[in-house]
Amino acid sequence: MPESIQAVQVVGVKMADGAVQLSFLDQVGGLRYQAVIANADFTSLNTTVNGGSTGATVTLVYAENTHKGDYTIAAERV
Repeated sequence: MPESIQAVQVVGVKMADGAVQLSFLDQVGGLRYQAVIANADFTSLNTTVNGGSTGATVTLVYAENTHKGDYTIAAERV
């Protein structure tokens, strides 16, 4: 077990098409991971977290999109 856990910052941005872009930044602001979550998927996550009973889960599979070169790590729903 590590002595300490590095900080992470999560930034959420609502896109023009209704999708939500989540960017996970390291402790110095560097981009570690980024995913664009479709509006319907984000609604499913929100419904599960806010309206579901204890232990409710939803699984959404995302993979790296190699056609998007703007970011070193970008993911979209498979």
